[in-house]
Amino acid sequence: MNVTLLARSLCLGLSGLITTANAQNDLPRLDLASLTPPANWQRAGSIAGNADQTTLKTQTGNTLLVGSAGQPLPLTTQPGDFMLQFDWLTTAGATTLLTLPNGYVLDLTKNRSTKAPGLWQTTAISYQAGMGKKPAMLVKYTQNGIILSEGETLPAQSATKPVQLLAKNGSVAIRNVGVRALANRNVASWAGPLAYKLYKEAIETREGMAGKTLVKTDTVSRISYDVAYGQPGNFSIFYDGKLNVPTAGDYQFEMHMGGFGGLWIDGKQVVAMDRRYLGTPETSTVPLTAGTHEVQVLFSRSWPRPGLGLYVSQAGTRPQALQADGSLPEFAPVGQVLIEPDAKPTLIRSFIQMPGEITKRTHAMSVGSRTGLHYAVDLDQMALLMAWKGNFADATDMWYERGEPQLLKPNGTTVYPAPRTALVVLPTAATAWPDSVGENVLQYKGYSLDKDGSPSIDYTMNGTTIRDQIRPTGTSLSRTLTLGGTAPTGQLYCRLAGGKTLEEISKGLYAVDDRSYYVRFDPKAPVSVRQSGGRQELIMPVSMKNGAATVQYSLEF
Repeated sequence: MNVTLLARSLCLGLSGLITTANAQNDLPRLDLASLTPPANWQRAGSIAGNADQTTLKTQTGNTLLVGSAGQPLPLTTQPGDFMLQFDWLTTAGATTLLTLPNGYVLDLTKNRSTKAPGLWQTTAISYQAGMGKKPAMLVKYTQNGIILSEGETLPAQSATKPVQLLAKNGSVAIRNVGVRALANRNVASWAGPLAYKLYKEAIETREGMAGKTLVKTDTVSRISYDVAYGQPGNFSIFYDGKLNVPTAGDYQFEMHMGGFGGLWIDGKQVVAMDRRYLGTPETSTVPLTAGTHEVQVLFSRSWPRPGLGLYVSQAGTRPQALQADGSLPEFAPVGQVLIEPDAKPTLIRSFIQMPGEITKRTHAMSVGSRTGLHYAVDLDQMALLMAWKGNFADATDMWYERGEPQLLKPNGTTVYPAPRTALVVLPTAATAWPDSVGENVLQYKGYSLDKDGSPSIDYTMNGTTIRDQIRPTGTSLSRTLTLGGTAPTGQLYCRLAGGKTLEEISKGLYAVDDRSYYVRFDPKAPVSVRQSGGRQELIMPVSMKNGAATVQYSLEF
């Protein structure tokens, strides 16, 4: 196992751009219908076809632009600092280039985190324009949530050019283009002091403040984490103040916290109470009239790195801090512990926090491979939690300082297939798939290693033995479930995938969740699509013959 300790350092003086680079999920949307594309770019409503095709089949509409080799598509002519984000997909073998205002070219298709052709992926950049002798800077460049470049000084430019997207060869589709200029202009101000209440306990709802131990009440000129200075253990702060808005319009609020918190404006909750880490802000856009508006913030300290910040902005402006200096900790380079596999697969036991889940998965194992394809499983549930490509794992939360969260994080482009038990007995094909199963149903029996170091995980289910093998195969992860022993009582089913949407690309190939990843299986297998709980699922009945059965499918992304 190759463990690397990296000090992620950023250039001083970029704190404003760094703050905004974390919040690109809510940029002002560019209306593609307003663009006049070159002749080699066509409007479309959706994409059809699969990863093996060299051209994109489209359906009519105005939500996408699809380009072939030829002239580039201008996206923005912003002369100053800006953020840009967009979704894109390509045909097999295509090369897609993004040219920045200073002429610097990013090849979007040449890195380990790029998804397979025909799948949507997301690029986001934060750009600082050059001034005089000061060169332009690529403050942050991410693809599918993975940082590819940070604080990179760019070559000098002779003239500012439009940001352009080019299909050098093959075809590319683009959608959901967001652009935000970053002008330094204050858009709102506090209309007098803010009242606050400091409580001794952690509180997770406004209603929960009733009956809690009140430590202190006072006023401050800005929101400040430091009003709790000296308070031991967990605590809560509730702020109530008036924000003056000079002009009517849409305002984006960006809340940073290391702990549990939420935001209300004029009595309406605009940031739901939730636990978050610093560096993963929550944003919400709110239409406000000119005048004063009531703003309330509830924050509870918990085990994440502490801090509290609130920013406000409008389209075209840099987020403006509404908190006091020091309420958010100064950036300090952290020794980032990154793990890369050795010649044989690397296995790591850890906790894993799944998106949208409150509790951690405490019996997880992550498997990293030199192929660049990795995965994590819940050993208690026989559930494939996530799969990713690129670099292997970030173990900072496990091994840095106390490692209290004990969380392993994927360090590549990640998909979340269907984090539930793969095989269960259902009374009918319409019965809801269980969220989890108990030890009375499924028992984990350990794992063994093949000669190449790949694990085979063993389970029993009411007399049926199950061996779960997940292997990198070319550009996909192949999963094989081998059953033996006594057949279970009742009809056994396998759940291959679940998501908001399932799109049949071809016989035996489905795209999941708006072309996030593919599931491929034997076209002759009796797989069917069903609706369950507002989602779609791919399930297949499993029948044992002569005391044996095999289920095989693969994930491509």
